Amino acid sequence: MLEDREIYELRQLCTTGGLSQDSLGALIDAGLSVPTLVRSEAAAMAATKKAGLGLADRQKLREALRKHKDDVLSAEQPRILEIGDDAEAYHIVAAQHHMAEARAKARAHGAEEAKGVEVVKNGNICAGYRWTQELTELTVSIELPPGTTKRDVVCKFSMQNFTAGLRGHPPIVEGALFSKIKVDDCMWQLQDSHKLIVTLQKLIVSSEEQRWWPCLIQGEPEIDTSKCESGASTNLMVSEGQRISIQKIELPELKDGEKRKYSPEAAEKAWRDFFKKFPDMHAWEITFNANSEKSMEEQLVETLEKSLAKDKGEWERGTS
Repeated sequence: MLEDREIYELRQLCTTGGLSQDSLGALIDAGLSVPTLVRSEAAAMAATKKAGLGLADRQKLREALRKHKDDVLSAEQPRILEIGDDAEAYHIVAAQHHMAEARAKARAHGAEEAKGVEVVKNGNICAGYRWTQELTELTVSIELPPGTTKRDVVCKFSMQNFTAGLRGHPPIVEGALFSKIKVDDCMWQLQDSHKLIVTLQKLIVSSEEQRWWPCLIQGEPEIDTSKCESGASTNLMVSEGQRISIQKIELPELKDGEKRKYSPEAAEKAWRDFFKKFPDMHAWEITFNANSEKSMEEQLVETLEKSLAKDKGEWERGTS
């Protein structure tokens, strides 16, 4: 948590730059002080984007930081404010602390509510793990303690048996699978040192044998397979309970000699308006480089690969 003086200094910077109260709250929550932000402009933009600031507010913050840096460098004797000496500053900081607590409670409440409505399509949520499926494969997500390494993981497959968990502890998942799998094509991956993702390929000899599994392990609660739909499985590798959709956006062709120019404010408004109309959609913010030798499609793929990098790791093949 930032110190009182750091909160007040950050608040002054945001007020000068015209940033919203929500953006100020996000910066405080992320523990980003003015000295930290002014140290490196590139690092500041990356950190504030991660903190949740929109494009317009990041642009405003960039200009405010540049001005702040110039003012500090040109000042003969920088002013150091002690909150206890300024009654107005004290009340401002107290209000920011109060709002920070309110935001934290709101996030905690939202997380608790989300647990109650969590859904995994084409699969089920079980004790310690969850699974989902398509007609040809299954994906299993197992929560492990933070700091887990690959050496700690136990993950074994045979044609109709599956065991996974931590070495030296009782298995989290163990038992006979509902049907047979192709052992050589099964893989597992440890993500973020706490999540084990396992991909199991169903053994299918002919298209007539494609079918939905009512359960992963024999004896566990079964799902209603009549509600399963191709392409509707939850992507457990990226987030719990959400499915990733990539929408293609086409820009109108330019006339001869015409140049395209969008202001950050217009882009931010269009972005917000879109998600107000379609609140269930999820997306990454992507910037295309018009001078790049790569096509827009190639840039899109490259950007998405980088965005998913934290969810990608070294896959391990199963052994019987």
